[in-house]
Amino acid sequence: MTTPTPDVTGDDAAPHGPDAEVAALLARLRERGEPAMFAGTDSAAGVAAARARYAALMAETVRPVDRAPEVVTDGPVPLRVHRPAGEESGAVVVSVHGGGWVLGGGDVYDPVNQRLADDTRAVVVAVDHRLAPENPFPAPYDDVLAAVAWTVEHAGRWDADPARLGLVGDSAGANLVAGAALARRDAGAPAAVTLLVYPPPDFEGRYPSVRENGEGFFLTAADVVACSRLYLGGTSPRGEPRLSPLRAGLAGLGPTIVATAGFDPLRDAGHAFAGALAAAGVDVRRREHPALVHGFLGFTGVSRACDAAVAALHREVAAAL
Repeated sequence: MTTPTPDVTGDDAAPHGPDAEVAALLARLRERGEPAMFAGTDSAAGVAAARARYAALMAETVRPVDRAPEVVTDGPVPLRVHRPAGEESGAVVVSVHGGGWVLGGGDVYDPVNQRLADDTRAVVVAVDHRLAPENPFPAPYDDVLAAVAWTVEHAGRWDADPARLGLVGDSAGANLVAGAALARRDAGAPAAVTLLVYPPPDFEGRYPSVRENGEGFFLTAADVVACSRLYLGGTSPRGEPRLSPLRAGLAGLGPTIVATAGFDPLRDAGHAFAGALAAAGVDVRRREHPALVHGFLGFTGVSRACDAAVAALHREVAAAL
């Protein structure tokens, strides 16, 4: 891997707006009057409605697959195990879904995780952690750490090598995966590769991209505030590295890929995390997608640019494993 310089190629180097197919999706959502992701989540009914909207949107926009996972119920938390369609590599990947710690549980991410398994040829263990606000911090964090430790211990169940462990998460899942990567380092067995897709690594900082990209690009600045409030559940983030991995000691982490999107409120926080990793001597690569928006991992069925970005990230994970 290289130092954290952006990987920018072709017409995406200086976009005037989002990718055309992404822009068309955003326009359709506006025309349908779709509310912001976390609109109305100040009530239990509003949270349930937001979860339903998110599940419906993912079903509409992600590239579909036709295979169901193995549901594991004897682990510390529910797990959904996806095996590659073809020959398996012997590696195992723990995947943690996005959705602001609030959305995205159950089968919502099955197509994302089956694609990850097929592209990397690894067994993918997807963590169905508890969700806020019913289970705020530290419950989702604790679930992910427990799931990773259990997967390492039981990797032989799928003929996988626990030394060839990958950690993958997007958005809130990337925040939780960063915590799991730190825990693996502290256990003396860093992950072989960690992929963090548009991560929110810092609850304490203020970043210009939240203001620049706070309206009109799927995730809004108000969404960032709302899901953070629901996850925190009244906990102060100050001085808490389990919430803000950017503020933890980062030296000794395994190879890490940080993927960001140009029209994402979280873009600059992701850049800052990549920079902090590099400063700590971590083998890090920043993958910048200037014409994409937050959530592109789930837009592979409606945007060729999103699909190509996901394929490229998966190739890097496969190569590192």
